[in-house]
Amino acid sequence: MFRRFLFDRKYLMVSNVFRLFLSALILLAIDTPYRVDAQQGTEWRPDEKVPGYSDDTFTPVLVTDQKRTVHAFASQWVGDQDRQLAIIYRQWSLTGGWTKPIDVLLSPDGEARIQGAFVDSSGIVHVIFWGGDSKNANIYYSHAPVEKADESRAWSEPVVIGERAIEPSSATMAGDDQGNLVIIYTGNLEGNGLYAVHSADAGQNWSKSKPIFLTYNSFLMPYSADLYMGQNGLLHATWNVVTGTGVDDSLYYARYDMVQDQWTNPMNLNQRVEVQDSFGPSFPSIVDNGEDVIIMYNNGNPFAGRPVPAGRPVQAVSISSDNGENWKAPEVPFYQLLGRSGEHTLVVDSNHVVHALFVQRIESVENDKLKVLAGIWHSTFQDGFWSNPEVLNTSIAPHDVRAVVCQGNVLLVVWREDPGQGNNGVWYSYIVLGSPELPVIQPPTQMPVSIATEISALSSEPTVVSTLPVETLTVDLVNTPSTFSMNPATPLIAATVFVAVMLLGIIIAYRYREIRNK
Repeated sequence: MFRRFLFDRKYLMVSNVFRLFLSALILLAIDTPYRVDAQQGTEWRPDEKVPGYSDDTFTPVLVTDQKRTVHAFASQWVGDQDRQLAIIYRQWSLTGGWTKPIDVLLSPDGEARIQGAFVDSSGIVHVIFWGGDSKNANIYYSHAPVEKADESRAWSEPVVIGERAIEPSSATMAGDDQGNLVIIYTGNLEGNGLYAVHSADAGQNWSKSKPIFLTYNSFLMPYSADLYMGQNGLLHATWNVVTGTGVDDSLYYARYDMVQDQWTNPMNLNQRVEVQDSFGPSFPSIVDNGEDVIIMYNNGNPFAGRPVPAGRPVQAVSISSDNGENWKAPEVPFYQLLGRSGEHTLVVDSNHVVHALFVQRIESVENDKLKVLAGIWHSTFQDGFWSNPEVLNTSIAPHDVRAVVCQGNVLLVVWREDPGQGNNGVWYSYIVLGSPELPVIQPPTQMPVSIATEISALSSEPTVVSTLPVETLTVDLVNTPSTFSMNPATPLIAATVFVAVMLLGIIIAYRYREIRNK
């Protein structure tokens, strides 16, 4: 009896220890957040054609919210007999792919050419578009709740905010978390120039258009305007100037102070060299990574004796380390790359690393034959240095590249086919970066369900919202952001729980055998 008593005591102690151990493992499994930061070195996904766009659709404008979703806007012809150029909206996410494209906005006058978009922290998406024709056009503004952006009735009536817009059409917008929205566009209200309007109440009211730059020449006009919200309420702007025959002439920069409501005098950062067949600055893209303001643009090579002949198109970079007060001399970081293929882009990830994406080529001669390596090139800028660019091979000749970083760690890039090669719709690829994913943030205000139901009931036609992607993407569980990631401790926890249960079962079986023997 005494031996049996000791055995029971030992069994009880071991059993309690195992219960506590098992409970701790279960709590660990429950409390551990399901998140895996993507590892550096993830490969670009093979490019694919974005379904649902027309073959002649221009590269869409991309913006991202704080809930792992990219919002894409494009201009596309709709209708059969009375065709109209409408604003087409759709979404993309890592786990859901592309939603069905839906036409959401028409211009009150003429065509609707999408120019820019912005999603604010309250869950409102704002867009601007060029509306009209070559004789008379304006910049229009509209907005909608981001969760209802795929419903045409959710968008506000377009209103004119920029008068006397001209061709070639160029406008862009940016904003902050305080309800400020700023728009710049090419117009001729007081002569050919770049005009600005702003709103301090999230688009409810707008200032009058005023020029921030005038060419004082009817043959010259601003083009390729770009904006970036920088540090301390400073907004950075850049644009180039083109001639009436399409020759790129010069590059400019200006800064807007939100608090003072004041623009700085424009600075000429680069000028075309007056030599035959020499290219000038074009298609600038601007970002602020917290330390430097960086502008990348296409430009004629200013250097001789390099793989790319002088005057031929290269990627040039201008950098300011004091919020745009002073600028370093332009540099050519990729001296072997040659070419010009429309728009290119700069974006910043959550580690403040700048990503450049542009279309160029490397030409070489082997065995008296020209060898060309072409595609979309990707380089990063960090700690003052550019990485060696790597090529993203594409199925078509790419042109007019645009990109966005979603949630700080997913880089999505879209492009169209080189118009000199044909029209083959819009294509895309993406990569999961090694930067951490930013926290998912829900907008502070949401439309009540009862109000949303009433709005839906007012519609004369049923509204169909696509809940399934047009195409299914293969998701890599190892490199996918937190919504689709596994707890890294899960396999270890599962194995340990299995061993604990097995040992506990052995002890129970041993006790049962001992009792029977006694």
